[in-house]
Amino acid sequence: MLTSRPIEVDGRFLGVAISDAAAWRFVATDPVVDDIDGARFPNPAEAARVARLVERRNRHVPEPR
Repeated sequence: MLTSRPIEVDGRFLGVAISDAAAWRFVATDPVVDDIDGARFPNPAEAARVARLVERRNRHVPEPR
């Protein structure tokens, strides 16, 4: 049975952490966190922590022209 947890940062839905046999896999739904799409974490809290860091890092990156 799969279990999932939404990952939201400051009201912004960034993705979902989905459990598998050994870890939680992050599935990005917002392009700002595409860097960690598919990354595995020990728990949803760690996925949210890293998603927050990536979102903050990428928040002010200008769009490519």
